[in-house]
Amino acid sequence: MTLLVLAVLTAILLGCSEPEVPAPTLEEDAVAPGGITVTGRAPRASGGFPSVILFEPVDAQPFPVPETTPLMDQYGIEFHPNILLARAGQTLEFRNSEDELHSVRVVDTRTHTTLFNVATPVVGSYKHTFEEPSEYDVACDTHPAMAAFIIVSETPYVVIADKNGPFTLDALPEGSYNVRVWNVSQKRRIETTIYIDAEHAALDLRVGE
Repeated sequence: MTLLVLAVLTAILLGCSEPEVPAPTLEEDAVAPGGITVTGRAPRASGGFPSVILFEPVDAQPFPVPETTPLMDQYGIEFHPNILLARAGQTLEFRNSEDELHSVRVVDTRTHTTLFNVATPVVGSYKHTFEEPSEYDVACDTHPAMAAFIIVSETPYVVIADKNGPFTLDALPEGSYNVRVWNVSQKRRIETTIYIDAEHAALDLRVGE
């Protein structure tokens, strides 16, 4: 009798156990696509200013504006850096970190419009929000030899090349891009449309050399 009861209880427990759930396969896992590392050569630097390469998606898309505040400093009677990248809608800071009176004059090189011309006293600073994508010439009226440029873009996919032309841009999504090379020398500028994927990630953008 005891053996019969144990057999019945065992059958009941087995019948109530949870069914086995198969382990998920790799095909069921969501895998986020990785970006592509783009390498290439752009025109070499002109007048000490390296090339800037911009990758603008053919299918326009909004990108969030960074909350950071890029800085252009003045010391050693020079602008640092001499090329500053920013996004449209981003606020930049201009600082004077030396015991020398400076000014900052910024001109849109496309429209030749002066955005502002302000004095930056000793250890002083000035902030300005750049709303429009463009290239901007930066000068100091107190020291005519001082020069710099600001490249403001809608796209976050922008890179400054080495002075001899090599560049690397990481994590670029696959797709078609309007690629634009900015250089101080007009003859070294180029605009072209390129489809970027794993097999088309090495670019030669040299021109005018």
